[in-house]
Amino acid sequence: MLTASPAYAGRATYTMPVHAQVINGCTVNALPLIFNVPVPTNLNVDSSTTVTIACTPNIPFTLDIDNGLYANGINRRVFNAAANAYINYDVYKDPPRSQVWGTGGAKNVTGNSGATGIVVMPVYGRLASSARLKAGNYRDTLTVTINF
Repeated sequence: MLTASPAYAGRATYTMPVHAQVINGCTVNALPLIFNVPVPTNLNVDSSTTVTIACTPNIPFTLDIDNGLYANGINRRVFNAAANAYINYDVYKDPPRSQVWGTGGAKNVTGNSGATGIVVMPVYGRLASSARLKAGNYRDTLTVTINF
């Protein structure tokens, strides 16, 4: 005859530590800067757009905008490939368009992400006047960089 061994119920526990580390970080997003240019024109054409920064709250940052793909020396330019033509333009930090926005030093913008971590910054653009613009689509690409 076989006899059954008694069943022993057991239990073991261990506490597992849980840690979370929030790492300071930022992202940047920019809407297109679009100029609608009547032809012919002898006037500058102004436009504006926004750059949105999303960071961990209370992060100091600087924001740079490079010279784009078609700059020649100090001039930013949009390019029309079909017409092989350029138009000078620039981007500014202020509505009167007196402070060029660029990279480094006095040309970048400094700020803080504040309590919400979200900052929406206006960008002001001006396309140079010209009576001899060739009709068509002109393009450039600017790189916006946040340093935090």
